[in-house]
Amino acid sequence: MKAKMTIDNLSIPYEKITTVGGRLSTEPAGHHFDLSFRVNVKPRLFGKLSGTDIDSPVLQWNERIEWFRYDDSTQQWEFVDEVAKDMYAFKPTSNTFRIWHSYRYLMATDDTNHPPAALKAMKSDDEARKWIAENGFSWNLAIRDVPAMGIAGGSGGGGGDSLVTGDTRRRVIYFDLGFSGHAERVRLVQILETFKGKLTICHLIRGDIQKATVDHPDNLDRWRFQLATCAR
Repeated sequence: MKAKMTIDNLSIPYEKITTVGGRLSTEPAGHHFDLSFRVNVKPRLFGKLSGTDIDSPVLQWNERIEWFRYDDSTQQWEFVDEVAKDMYAFKPTSNTFRIWHSYRYLMATDDTNHPPAALKAMKSDDEARKWIAENGFSWNLAIRDVPAMGIAGGSGGGGGDSLVTGDTRRRVIYFDLGFSGHAERVRLVQILETFKGKLTICHLIRGDIQKATVDHPDNLDRWRFQLATCAR
């Protein structure tokens, strides 16, 4: 029987959220955030006789990306369309998922996880996986995402599907993050907006926020005011 991995303590730590760019910058704007969690592996029942595999859950990185354009004739924002993808299933080898895809076991050897000497001596992800499968271990892991949007326009943001490419647009990403077989989820929403090449909204909200709340004109105006009055 394979060793079994479980995940708990799933969170987006507030102190790990940073803002990129700003209203005075021409660089892409957005945020950096960490999906942090605890990895637990119970040792195999029959030690080496059970093999070296670990039954690992599948990372689920669901994003629903909405795009809006500004209609000059009506002076109103209009919804264009949305793109929904499991980004890990779409491209598991992307830089965002590099730690989970290629180094999830080797990261257990980091000093912050207080590994025993035998595990600390492992030099590759495969070696670490074999040791953990036989002996079991628990360690902390984090996946860092850096969702951003170009101020002057672009064509590659939001999973490679920018549905509005000019310098006036709004992009809203609804994140639903977790692992297969685990009920615990983390949700957050990012709102980025530009108007004639100037950043007007750069906001990230942790929690299961409804579309009606995100799209409400009063909230959009409040987030514009917050950015307009900040120092950056």
